[in-house]
Order: sequence, then C-alpha cells, then structure tokens
Amino acid sequence: MTGRAAGDAADRARTGADRPGPRTTPAHRPSATASAAPSVGVDLGGTGARLVAWQDGTVLAAADALSADLGTGEVPERVDRLARVISGLLPTGVRPAAVGIGASGPVDVTAGVVHNHDTLPWFSGFPLTETLGARLSVPVVIDNDAVTAALGEHAAGAGQGCDRMLMVTLGTGIGTAMLVDGHPVRGLDGNHPEGGHLPVTDDPARCYCGLTGCWEQAASRSALQRMLAARLGDGPPGRRTLEQGVRAARTDPAVREVFTAYGTLLGRGLAALHALYQPRVTVLGGSAATCLPLFAEGMRRALRRSPEYDVPTDIRPARLGDNAGAVGAAILTHRVPPAGG
Repeated sequence: MTGRAAGDAADRARTGADRPGPRTTPAHRPSATASAAPSVGVDLGGTGARLVAWQDGTVLAAADALSADLGTGEVPERVDRLARVISGLLPTGVRPAAVGIGASGPVDVTAGVVHNHDTLPWFSGFPLTETLGARLSVPVVIDNDAVTAALGEHAAGAGQGCDRMLMVTLGTGIGTAMLVDGHPVRGLDGNHPEGGHLPVTDDPARCYCGLTGCWEQAASRSALQRMLAARLGDGPPGRRTLEQGVRAARTDPAVREVFTAYGTLLGRGLAALHALYQPRVTVLGGSAATCLPLFAEGMRRALRRSPEYDVPTDIRPARLGDNAGAVGAAILTHRVPPAGG
C-alpha cells in the first residue's frame, strides 16, 4: 500500500498545535509483574501512526502520532523517537516481547526495508527493523500495512476465520491484501502486490508509481477528501473534510452525489480484484470506510455483473477500526521470524 490504512491513522492523528507529542491511551495498563511481556504493533502510515500494546487478544494501551513528527531529524533520531513511543506503552523497565510494523509500502519484508519515498519518506531507504531492533534490544518484524490490517481483521475482526478474505484500506492511498486460509498472497519476489495501482480511469495524470489512472489516485481517502472539498468550497482538504462531508450529505443532494461518484470509482477497483481473487468476504478499512453507507450505492452499481460472471460481493466495514493495522502488526510477531533471522 502506498498510503495508510489499518487501518489508516490519518484523521485520528492530532496536529502539532493540538499536542506536543504522541498521545497514549492506557486501556488496561500492563503490569510490570506480568508473566510475559506484551507485543507492540505499529501501524506506520503516510499521515499518522497508531501503536498498540497487545497481549492475549487484548489491547492494553494505544498511542497516536503524526508520521512527520516521528520522522524529523536524521535516521537515528527518527528511530529513537519511535522507540520512545513504543516504550511509553509499557511500564518503566518492561520491554516488549517483540515489535511488529505494518508500513505503507512497498516493503521488502526480508530485508526489513520500506521503499516508499513518496508517502513515507521518513522511514524509507534504511534497515528499519534492524535499526529499531538494536535500539530496543527486541525482535522486530515488518510487512505491508494492508497485510497487517488483514491479519488483524482475520484474527479478531470482520473477517474472523474466513478462508478467502480481501482487505482494502482506504487512507492516504489504497492498500490491498488477499488472505487465503489466513496467509497473504505474495508476488513472485515474495513481497506484497500493490493493488492500489490498478489503472481504473482514463485520467492522464501520472501517478508517482509511473502509471496513469491509478485506483488510489481516484478512490483513496485522500481522493474523497479532494472531491468533497471541491464541492463544499471550504478551502483545501484536511482531516475534518470527511466529517464535514458526512454532515452536509444529510441535507445536500449534491454532496450525496459526490459520495455516490466516489463509490463508483471504488467499485471499479474492487470489481477487478473480485474477478482475480474471488474472495468470500471483502473488508473495507481506513478512515474513508466509515462513510460506507453514503457511497455503498455507487459501489454496488459498479460491481453488478451478468449472472454467469457473478462473484461473491460480501463487503463489510472493518470491525477493529483504528486498531486493525496495529493489532495485525502485533499478531505478525508470532507468525514470522525477524528480518535476517
């Protein structure tokens, strides 16, 4: 995914004017005397990051931060800042059992390196898992953020136990992950297919991936924000644009039509993925997925097929909300060895 998801942390992250540093919410603060330390999952997106301490199926504590705030300074400073937020989720003196990261990709899961200089430049181009692992003295694993969101929803969310589950995250970009019997479908190189870069429109503008008409340029949360801002006329799109659009749609048919048009664009990409993967369940995550009731009509219209070409279209909103990608990243620590290990 070239953007955020899991769950994307975009709209939930606070601006620097709102708070000087990451916000931590202890749900059930882990005890320093616990028999085993929790794992920490990090959902690292182009706009915001969500972190959770996870143990025995429970979120013990959570924190939000802006990715750009975490990424100021040189690489050692960025890693140290991220490490301090991770450590802040746990009692003093307690280290996590392991750390999992779901990052806005492309991601080299073997080398532990993010290659996303377009939307996650602060944590791209260096061995993130190795560097963070050395700083914390714990194992660190990484995958694409759409994969970690899928793992979270498959383990404890809307796709729980499903044999063929497609996850689509609608954030800064669009991320996709297909799980078959709980395992992600990989590309030839073992890395994650970037489904957000399926061409679905005739827009001649070139995406940063090099193609034109990319799905994420047309149907990400960022795209929906641009569409709504143009209609609302309240200035450039921002983190409150979705909220303003939802409110306006209650009384303004023209705003409702914006959501319908967005749903059509979203449905075009889903139709291609459904034809290729034929998932039993599709889970929509990321902040734009909260608007599903408003764009469902346009999406369903784009998914209609002749009976002989019909495929399953059981589409559900993510159940874990903001936590999906971070929970899945914590689950990832129990599934794969650290990079280089």
